[in-house]
Amino acid sequence: MEEWEYKMIFELEEFKLEKIESKDLNKILEIYNSNGEFLINHMDKSVVTEEWIIQELKYMEEMDFKSCKIVERHTENILGIIDFKIDEETYLSLLMIHKDFQGNGLGHIIYQGFEEYIESLKGKSIRIDVVTNYDSSVLKF
Repeated sequence: MEEWEYKMIFELEEFKLEKIESKDLNKILEIYNSNGEFLINHMDKSVVTEEWIIQELKYMEEMDFKSCKIVERHTENILGIIDFKIDEETYLSLLMIHKDFQGNGLGHIIYQGFEEYIESLKGKSIRIDVVTNYDSSVLKF
């Protein structure tokens, strides 16, 4: 994976977004596989492999997307992932929280921080992909 100019994307009071590194692959794999319904409905598979994660990260980088981990600041625990491409219309491809941490507002907090980050870069709009055929709370979000 190519090095970005900086590791940190942005920080919030309790969380930070940082570039995914090779040492994070097991945790990223765990996050994807904790979201089995998403995998089945969006990708037609029940689990992904480390090789798939590596290829996905490589593909996203080739397409100029940033793949980041969502890190809880006081524990350094990785709670989720976010993939996005900054452009005139920023494209939020993925915001995924580990199943164990869903339903407590974390996704909302991260999205609000992401929106502020994009506004600080003078972004005009954000396009979001939403997979809705498996969980009605996703659309409400």
